[in-house]
Amino acid sequence: MSIVIAVIIFGIIVLIHEFGHFAAARKAGIMVEEFAIGMGPKLLKWRRGDTLYSLRLFPIGGFCKMLGEDGSSEDSRAFGNRTLPRRIGVISAGAFMNFLLAFALLFVIVVLNGYAEPVVRRTVDGSAASEAGLKPGDRILRIGGSSVNIFEDVSFDLSTNKGVPVAVEILRGGERIAVTLTPRQDPADGMYKIGFYPDGKAGVFQKAEGFASAGVWECVRNAFFTMIFLIKTTVIGIIRLFTFKLPLSQLSGPIGIVGVINDAYAETIKAGVYDTVLTMVKLCALISANLGAFNLLPLPALDGGRLVFLFIEGIRRKPVPPEREGLVHLIGLAALMILAVFIAYSDIRKML
Repeated sequence: MSIVIAVIIFGIIVLIHEFGHFAAARKAGIMVEEFAIGMGPKLLKWRRGDTLYSLRLFPIGGFCKMLGEDGSSEDSRAFGNRTLPRRIGVISAGAFMNFLLAFALLFVIVVLNGYAEPVVRRTVDGSAASEAGLKPGDRILRIGGSSVNIFEDVSFDLSTNKGVPVAVEILRGGERIAVTLTPRQDPADGMYKIGFYPDGKAGVFQKAEGFASAGVWECVRNAFFTMIFLIKTTVIGIIRLFTFKLPLSQLSGPIGIVGVINDAYAETIKAGVYDTVLTMVKLCALISANLGAFNLLPLPALDGGRLVFLFIEGIRRKPVPPEREGLVHLIGLAALMILAVFIAYSDIRKML
């Protein structure tokens, strides 16, 4: 069952991503030669207008093939014959749609289930928060040099300090107060905490004793900042990887993600279908935000790499020769394929 769910999740995310390119291309007057979901041999195909639509064997990946995208063409509908801003918009549209999907799914989750806030409901006796004098109602505004917008920011920022004293700015009764706290490692889960239970809001339609129901605008705000948080943690993780602060074995590909989905399904199905559906929706939002951020990396063969060449064109006032750009993307694709094989091998080892 988890494999079916994984295929559905990957299919939705890829469909949304490629549809972003497709819709933006059509809006820009660019001819789309083929719109495909999946990779490998075609299972189904049909033509509508100038575009061939296809469903392919392997449910991983997909593409939106535009006329003149990887070469020159005299056709006025070719990608290279559109204005620079339109081409930038078309290339960026895939990641934008992934971010939009993540936001929409997160909004549904908080509307139905509510959310925790970076607000102290009560402190843990003997904790750093209690010793520093934090009180119920205190809202955490900053930890170190980072702004705190949602409760997840607190956990993430504290995890980067690992027992080092950190400056914390709180809001109490309209007054900003600065305190210094030292996160302590919780032996139960190994995470670094300052020791408080957060306040929060129940879902829009929920009734929970001691918790107010969230308003629609509050849900929009929380979903937006949660999406930003997912993008931020993805980017930080990639930076740590390239600066050798994170081992390559920590990366997960499709096989590893299927394993995560399987574990999450096995745990949540015990609690019921409702909890399982919410968990799968949250995983879909997480993967969608991760994919959008990863695709915007300035690496050859990715959307971010194509944007780099478009920005270079804007600076030079003339495009990079298509054959040179194509060679760079080909080399980048080969490198990504090698990385994908290594990650798949690592995922299989971890599963075994």
